[in-house]
Amino acid sequence: MAYRAPPAELSKHVSRLLKGKLLKKPPTWFAAVNAVPPGPSIIRSQNPEVNITGQSASEQQFIQANRPTVHTSVRHKQKNLKTKAPKPRSIVYPEDRLRRQFYKDHPFELQRPKLLVETTDGINRTDFSQLLLPGMNPAQVDGEAVIKYQLHLMVTENLTERQAYAKSTSEFYAIRAQEEAEKRLAQSKITNVFEALAAKKQTQRTLHHEEKIIAANRQKMTE
Repeated sequence: MAYRAPPAELSKHVSRLLKGKLLKKPPTWFAAVNAVPPGPSIIRSQNPEVNITGQSASEQQFIQANRPTVHTSVRHKQKNLKTKAPKPRSIVYPEDRLRRQFYKDHPFELQRPKLLVETTDGINRTDFSQLLLPGMNPAQVDGEAVIKYQLHLMVTENLTERQAYAKSTSEFYAIRAQEEAEKRLAQSKITNVFEALAAKKQTQRTLHHEEKIIAANRQKMTE
């Protein structure tokens, strides 16, 4: 089986063949590969400093401080085994565990309608210092906002996961109660308006019926 050099070592391999006079002339692509060498493998050469999760600096420090230590031991029988095939690093967000716990305790939040298509009026929220920002509608606070707010409390206020969960959910329940009260108030106002319109129409029909009877009686009296 012919030797297959990796892409990054291909030009060096051909150079050695030319130097040993195993190749009479360089291939057509040799100059181009020397000028623009192929990049390293994305899987094999992993840079641990790359922010693949897109977290802020404070969140990265929090994740690094709370990352559990993993101790691995190599057994004698495993020393002579082949190395495992390289795999890309798994992308793990700190919100994943918080999200699993929240939706486990609040499964009905998954049934709330979610806007998937954003327009120019859409809200791209990045400030989670408060669960309900000034000027926001209580209906805009969803489960994802609670999870982000819990992470904010853990990172900035150094609360434990349990304490941040208790604080964020208690504020969430108060916002849901406020939303329910506003819905009931709006529904009662609409009901009162329709009832007033219905009563007005009924009064107009009654007066019209009375006027017809009075006109008929007057006609009989004149006859």
